[in-house]
Amino acid sequence: MRYFLISLLLLPIIAISQTNTEVFLFDVETANSNISVKNGKNISNNQGYDNQPSFLDDRYIVFAATRNEQTDIAKFDTRYNGKIWINFSEGSEYSPLKIPNKHEFSAVRLDKDGKQRLYAYSLSNGESSELIKDLVVAYYTWYDDNTIVSAVIEDKELNLYVSNLDKGTNKKIASNIGRSFHKIPDSDLVSFISKANKNQWQIKSLNPKTGKVKIIANTLKNVEDICWLDSKTLLLGKDNILYKLRLQRDNNWKKIADLSNYGITKISRIATNNSATKLLLAGDIVVDKTATEIVEEPIVDDSDATRIAMEKNAIKIVQRHIEPFNNRKLDEFTYNFDSNILVNRFPRAKMYSGRNTLKEHYRLFFKKNKKTHVKVINRMAHKNMVIDEELVTLDNTTKRQVTIYETDADNIKIMTIISNSKTDANPEYIVNEQLEVYNNRDVNGFIKTYSDDVMLFTFPYTLNIEGHDALKKQYAPFFKSTPDLNAEIVNRIVIGNKVIDKEKVLVNGKTIYAIAIYEIQNGLISRVTFIQ
Repeated sequence: MRYFLISLLLLPIIAISQTNTEVFLFDVETANSNISVKNGKNISNNQGYDNQPSFLDDRYIVFAATRNEQTDIAKFDTRYNGKIWINFSEGSEYSPLKIPNKHEFSAVRLDKDGKQRLYAYSLSNGESSELIKDLVVAYYTWYDDNTIVSAVIEDKELNLYVSNLDKGTNKKIASNIGRSFHKIPDSDLVSFISKANKNQWQIKSLNPKTGKVKIIANTLKNVEDICWLDSKTLLLGKDNILYKLRLQRDNNWKKIADLSNYGITKISRIATNNSATKLLLAGDIVVDKTATEIVEEPIVDDSDATRIAMEKNAIKIVQRHIEPFNNRKLDEFTYNFDSNILVNRFPRAKMYSGRNTLKEHYRLFFKKNKKTHVKVINRMAHKNMVIDEELVTLDNTTKRQVTIYETDADNIKIMTIISNSKTDANPEYIVNEQLEVYNNRDVNGFIKTYSDDVMLFTFPYTLNIEGHDALKKQYAPFFKSTPDLNAEIVNRIVIGNKVIDKEKVLVNGKTIYAIAIYEIQNGLISRVTFIQ
């Protein structure tokens, strides 16, 4: 059963080597019975498998995406066009959905041992807990915060179940179903795809409380991905065409859009937001066979080319030490560090210095821990600096940390470790608010996002600004003299109460890059460290 399940989930990744699955976001406009989709954009832009998108709310989107040879959950901020990763397990995650009335999302996790279960994940720190222990869930939706409607793998087919989390009960409703589940707007019903009639798949409704099932409509031949625009209007994608069906009005599915102009060859998962103004879909796109690499940032001028060359060299240097660490080759590992290497805990607590001391430290470290492994799950670079978000496994324990590497021409010369910590609130909220008022050049709103005793540093520990008065004195004239000011998040790492952003900032026609490490206390930004 496990081998069937793996091929079921991963088939879209390996089916055709010339195609690539991406996630697209569209605006939806409805006038009477006319529906139009426009302003489409690729929000995943990631080589490999990107699929199963859903809305956390009107601002944030989550989807499954390939990262470091596994599938994890990405969160996209529509306001700033920024993407971050929000889970950190060793397994692969699929089908993320917001859990109603909780600051959590759920996802199907396929662990390396072949076990597949449905988990809940905290949106604050990424910690997870198993939701349903006894079923191999492949696809699902939330009816309410206690009830899950799912497709469960049994005897090489998908069967429909309703699970009550409080009671721990799982009730089988139907056999041979599809992967598309949606709460029907303005109702107590959930729709699913029935494949009981192999010649004609059908959209049916289920009342999870009573178990009552009714036929709604037929799908187009062999199409199972649908969503609801409102309580009477269905959307469906087949190949590169989007269709709609208005219940009790349309006799057949009607074409509303050809999406081939976006390079889409085959539409799969589709979803709308609560107000039916946005549409998400996953689609196969044609990949240029001659393309050999992806350039994340365009080269604008000589200084930009120099920065990118520095970053590539820094990444190469940092990457060199990972394999010997994982293979426990002590001499080869320590050779990648400068003879005067300095090791700190963020922001400036010195741990030790010198390559000989580092070698002795890791000799004892390898002796104490029989199993040692590090995996980079996110990486950002700026000039000669590299910041890695890492999963570190010691024997049977895995923890997440961030390491800042400062390099010279050949080696790592400073290594600064940021440990994970628990936090009761999501630190992203105040950082996002700060970014919004920054772009609006609202100095009073900007100041309000910081604590009274805020301190701004240049890495590692050069104090530049302290307190609200100094902050306002610095930023008020800057905002006034910079009418085109705009900052975008290029990459983000969240660890404990810290948010680490690589930012692209437009200042009077010039684009600059920087990394900012925000520390949050009591819901406000208390410290910022800039790497410029």
